[in-house]
Amino acid sequence: MMKNMVRKFLSGKRGFTLVEILIAMAILGIVAAVAIPTVANIKSRSEAKANAGELSNVQAALDAMMSDQEIEAVGLVTIGTNNMGGFPSALNRLNGGSTGDYMRQTTTKCNYTVTTTGLVSQSSC
Repeated sequence: MMKNMVRKFLSGKRGFTLVEILIAMAILGIVAAVAIPTVANIKSRSEAKANAGELSNVQAALDAMMSDQEIEAVGLVTIGTNNMGGFPSALNRLNGGSTGDYMRQTTTKCNYTVTTTGLVSQSSC
């Protein structure tokens, strides 16, 4: 009796054929070929937008500092990525003003250069 049950169990069609597995692998390959470049493109666009937003924040901080302290010109200074806690207070001290906290975050992804007119540009990201 047990042998008959085992034979019935083993004789039934089970699993996938090699052709079915190859078709499924081909479909997954096509989906991956389409999805991976799309995700990479989305990531690079979001990084570019984040860098542009960061530049806007740094420029706004410098504009606020110059307006508060009634400064018309600053020295040419490059600010490092890990030392934004003093920006633009470091420029403010160069011009003899009191220090102020104009940046909300102390770290940035990019390096910034400030012209004497107060225009901020990203030098590297």
